[in-house]
Amino acid sequence: MLFKEISKDLDSKISGGHYPPGTSLPTEAELQSQYQVSRTTIRKAVDQLVSQGKVIRKKGSGLFIAPKISKQNILEMTGVIKPSYLAASDMVKIKDSYFRLVGSYYSLIFDISPQELLYNISFIASIKGKRTLEQVLLPLYNFPDFDASCLKVVPIIEAVKSGKEKPVDLFQNFQLVEATEEVSKQLQIEKNVPVFKTTNLFSTKDSKVVAVEYRLQDALTTRYSVDFS
Repeated sequence: MLFKEISKDLDSKISGGHYPPGTSLPTEAELQSQYQVSRTTIRKAVDQLVSQGKVIRKKGSGLFIAPKISKQNILEMTGVIKPSYLAASDMVKIKDSYFRLVGSYYSLIFDISPQELLYNISFIASIKGKRTLEQVLLPLYNFPDFDASCLKVVPIIEAVKSGKEKPVDLFQNFQLVEATEEVSKQLQIEKNVPVFKTTNLFSTKDSKVVAVEYRLQDALTTRYSVDFS
């Protein structure tokens, strides 16, 4: 019965916002120490939450609170360039995650002071065997509590909706460029082969940009479509 009590307590913390949607749950070892019970008891408690769809166990990444996926998806808009797949990544490896000054260039894009801070996150994502190199820039004022680990279980589109100002529109710039040595290394392709570079600017109803995403993918293996229906 003890595992049910622990499961109920964790469920209460999830419902109360102690563990927000998309964020990581303590490891089984940490929960074992916290509740002073056996690993088997913790596993049963977590398994119950997983079966209820409240926790996601991702192999090699850990435990995550199930994200709340909104009904409206910006990437379902007509006229938006999109890959043949749209889903949370099968595997995400965070390369860098740090704060940097906005600077003069991004000051114009985000319409904020150059002295404010940006959350800079770069990672490798694998979706259905296809690798992508991604960089996300988030103004700290809008994402003060952002947890980069949420990118392991939610699509970018949902992650950028977790800020104080919600995006409702998307501007895209689509380019075909040559892979640099670093890009070819990360995507595991030959240097100078063509690469799709997609820049996504997420903006509010007042046209204020609240997030920027850069995505690089092998142009020889990635298919895109534009839906005008």
